[in-house]
Amino acid sequence: MGHDRPELARVLNRPQLLALGVGAIIGSGIFVVPGPAAAQFAGPAIVFSFLISGFACALAGLCYAELAGMFPSAGSAYAYAYQAFGPLTGWLVGWLLLLEYIFAAAILGIGWSGYMTSLLADAGLHLPSALIHSPISIDSVGDTHIGAGIIDLPAVIILAIACFVARREVKLSATVNAVITCMKVGIIILVIAAGFRYVNVANWHPFVPPNSGRWGEFGFSGIMRGAAVTFYVYLGFDTVSVAAQEARNPQRDIPFGIIGSLMIVTGLFIPMSLILTGLTSYTTLNVAQPVSVALAAVSPHLRWLRPIVDVGAMIGMFSVMMIVLMAQSRILYAMALDGMVPAIFCNLHPRYRTPAIGTVVGASLAALVAASLSITLLSQMVSIGALFAFTTVAAGVLVLRVRHPQLPRSFRVAWVPAIPLAAIAVCAYLMVSLPVGTWMRLCVWVFCGLLIYSVYGRRVERKGAIY
Repeated sequence: MGHDRPELARVLNRPQLLALGVGAIIGSGIFVVPGPAAAQFAGPAIVFSFLISGFACALAGLCYAELAGMFPSAGSAYAYAYQAFGPLTGWLVGWLLLLEYIFAAAILGIGWSGYMTSLLADAGLHLPSALIHSPISIDSVGDTHIGAGIIDLPAVIILAIACFVARREVKLSATVNAVITCMKVGIIILVIAAGFRYVNVANWHPFVPPNSGRWGEFGFSGIMRGAAVTFYVYLGFDTVSVAAQEARNPQRDIPFGIIGSLMIVTGLFIPMSLILTGLTSYTTLNVAQPVSVALAAVSPHLRWLRPIVDVGAMIGMFSVMMIVLMAQSRILYAMALDGMVPAIFCNLHPRYRTPAIGTVVGASLAALVAASLSITLLSQMVSIGALFAFTTVAAGVLVLRVRHPQLPRSFRVAWVPAIPLAAIAVCAYLMVSLPVGTWMRLCVWVFCGLLIYSVYGRRVERKGAIY
């Protein structure tokens, strides 16, 4: 179905793919998520949470690299699961990927709103609280509360602008992202270098706060829950595989982009997390703009750096919004080609050759979510969806090695089955570390997906699948 439609343009080279992965990960990952995760779950030991989640992503990334070389599809994990396990599993993974990307875009919108609010406040301009906070929030144990806000209006506006850019030529979006990625890396290095001398080691004691008596609130269980919540920030490497059908040499360049981006960002996340929790008490970081708050704690010494960070974070998160919306629309495109969703989503813009309709739909849903929900709830939902998808990809490597060992593999995971099994085990443990409420919301989403599949997706069979 849909094979007579125009194909996506193959215009992305290796540096652009690497910048795509790095740029997608360095967004809410470093400018937003470490603060709430440290304040609610791990304390200064959030650095261990990042190490654990980064290790899990490295294992999954190796599996991704093998399957991306075998099946260079815009569908990413959806396409891999389809090939390895068939249409039902493929549909569920695709359905969860859509959840991940829509919610990830919403998180970026909320984070952008937080930094913009901080920047305006420094200039003496204060927006009405009801227009910059969501009405629904969630605490560290997953309990839902009604907040003080009505709508996060800045988040909605910036998502609309990001949608306008993301629907245009992919080469333009990739070029803009590459420039902004260099700027983001420079700002992170500047914060680390400037903040190092003002670190108060007393803020690191205790480095692992004692458990509160509840599982997931500090202590070892808090570190693991922090790892599970921060896991989604590495989702950016998945956008590299999503771009496979727009890469000039996908078999060679996609694995390079995946592994390279993971190595670079892990080397930046660790010192940045240490600086954040060293400049101020972790208890003050439960905000959407933790870097700005940390710098304010040592004013006037680093007052000059706050507007640079705020502007840089806003521009940086805007670029990630573009990438996330771009990736989400490509997954819809791949699913539409397979007949899993309406064919309208595989229609390409006549001028830009991009799936513009999917971009607009995804951005609209992300804006609705950003206007009403909190970062903590969203990050937990994105993480559990990503963990499920990564587990399926790792299992897919094992299945395809047994069923189709003869298929060409431009990149092969070493030490099979040890690495895929380790990826499955670590991802499964992180999933278990998430609150029960997150699992309940996941079950609702999966149930809705199964209903849609039962009346629509199961009627079609994909030609050329090897499951």
